[in-house]
Parts: sequence; C-alpha cells; structure tokens
Amino acid sequence: MNTVLITGASAGIGYEFAKIFAENGWRLIIAARRPEKLEAAAQKLRSEYNAEVYDFPADLSKPDGPTQLYERIISEGLQMDALINNAGSGCYGKFVETDPKEFHRMISLNITGLTLLTRCILPDMIARGSGKILNVSSLGGFQPDPFGAVYGATKAYELMLTESLYGELIGTGVTVTALCPGPTKSEFAEISGKREAGFAADTRVVAKAGYRALMRGKLVEVPTCKYKMETAAMKLISIKLRARIVRIWQSRQK
Repeated sequence: MNTVLITGASAGIGYEFAKIFAENGWRLIIAARRPEKLEAAAQKLRSEYNAEVYDFPADLSKPDGPTQLYERIISEGLQMDALINNAGSGCYGKFVETDPKEFHRMISLNITGLTLLTRCILPDMIARGSGKILNVSSLGGFQPDPFGAVYGATKAYELMLTESLYGELIGTGVTVTALCPGPTKSEFAEISGKREAGFAADTRVVAKAGYRALMRGKLVEVPTCKYKMETAAMKLISIKLRARIVRIWQSRQK
C-alpha cells in the first residue's frame, strides 16, 4: 500500500486531498497544527473511507517542527511515497501596517517549514528511485500581490523551488508538482483576514486537479478554466499593469 503525507490536512484543500487519496486506496499520514481538528478529521476519514490513517500534530513553523514530524513518521516504520506540502499561512493588509510577527509566521511556515520537510523526505525517495511531491502554491506566485505582498512572495518561492527541483530530479524517478489555485472556498480567507471571493473555486475541484497533476508528474497545474485564462491573460500585460489590476481587486476583498 502506498503512503502519502499531507500537511495542513485538518481542513480545506488538505482535507480534500486526504479524502481523494483515501478513495484511491492510499495509507494516510495527516499532519496539522490543531490537534483537536486533526483528530476529528482522522476519525472521519477512518469511518467514511475505511482508511488507514496516522494523525500527527505538528507545527511546521517551528525550527524543529519538520524534523520532529519526519522522525516520528520514521519511528512508526512508515515510508512516504508521496508528500503534499499544503500547510500554509496568509495575512492580508497594508505592508507597513501589518505586524512583523505575521510576516515571520508566513515565512517560517510557507518557506522554511516546507523546504525543511521536503529536505527530510526527498533523500529517501531518491534512494528508492520513486516518489511524488506536490507543493500548494498560488496564482499569487505568478504576479504582484498588493496587500498580500509577503504571502505572494512566499508562493512565488514555492513555485520557483518546485521548478528548480524538477531540473535537479530528472532521471531520479521522483516528480515534483506545483498546484497554483486562485481564491478557493475554505477557512483560509477568514483566517487570513480576507473576504472570500464570490467566484472562489470549490476545494474538491482544486484538490482533484492537484491529484491528477501529481499522478501524471505534471510540473505546474492551475486548476479550473477561469484561473487558467486569468494566468494566461496576466502574462500578456506588463508587471506594472498587473500590479495595478491586482491592487484594485485586492482592495475590494478586504
């Protein structure tokens, strides 16, 4: 039985990923920061899908969080055939008015935590000659993100890391994929202080697109026709104009 580790799996896109992998017969290792929500998600996955589920609370924004999670998984005698780096943090508002602690939290989780967890797991995959990694980035990784500058920058990092690792991993049997959704119906908008867009995509649709892309070894996946068209259109205009357009849209979501 193949095993997948999904971070940020207690809700939203991460939980939808867990359901899809369970439907396809995978053993699940789910991790999230909130133990109560994580345990509830694990129980639901077991009862509804008869899935084998390991739930490990973990705060990947802490310096030793990724290593501790990896060591706990290995101590259970488990190997990871796939990794879904979904855990993330966001904050929206004017850069000069945002608490620097929020910047630190986003960078620690979206960049440092993701990078270190991948660094822990990737050598094992390379040694076996197989493995799949998916990083949940964002449309914000392709363009300026006024009022979400640091969040957008962390997602651009995730996209660049994925593309760079693709080049390094050629011939190893390990694939890496970046999933880049636009606004999605989840608790993320509320937590990050941003009003959910009326056209936000369904989390199930986003996760299914990510799963298919991961299984095919696709490098970058933008889910839904709307977001594909938006991404293509943005590439045709200047960076300055992109920034102006996104600024207007973001200001309406606060």
